[in-house]
Amino acid sequence: MANLEYRVPIVGPVTLAPFVDTGMNFITNDAQLRIATTQVVTLNATSYGCPYLNLDFSCAGTVRSPVSGNLAPIPGTNYQPRMSTGLELQVVLPIVNAPFRVYYAYNPLRLDETVQPISPITRSMFPAGAAGDYTFANVKALYDPAYLLREPRKTFRFTVATTF
Repeated sequence: MANLEYRVPIVGPVTLAPFVDTGMNFITNDAQLRIATTQVVTLNATSYGCPYLNLDFSCAGTVRSPVSGNLAPIPGTNYQPRMSTGLELQVVLPIVNAPFRVYYAYNPLRLDETVQPISPITRSMFPAGAAGDYTFANVKALYDPAYLLREPRKTFRFTVATTF
């Protein structure tokens, strides 16, 4: 993480500061990204789908979808630099001696992509034929959507903080 700013005194307690902030959030030890063992056991013991029915109307042909318990960062998001640059106006409030800040920032290095998750939902979990095709398409759209990961292009905020 790095920050570069230049504070310009305007008048009295008012300052103007152009700034550039850069940094990275990253995962260095993928082995620490794990699902709890009890949840992995439960997920691996659960049967999914109901492609056809027995004569007593119980499901048959269910499948198990094995889960490893390991999680991984989304490809293209780990070790990616982020950056924002902008302008801050700061006024130190009398009596409480706390800075009131108004700032605008533009983010030239930001995350803006659509991610398609790996899905455990397969066509074999649904009955054969048109009704199964329709249900499979609806389930994929509902439970397996693409995710839009988008950080804001620009930000305008104000804060009241304590000095450090």
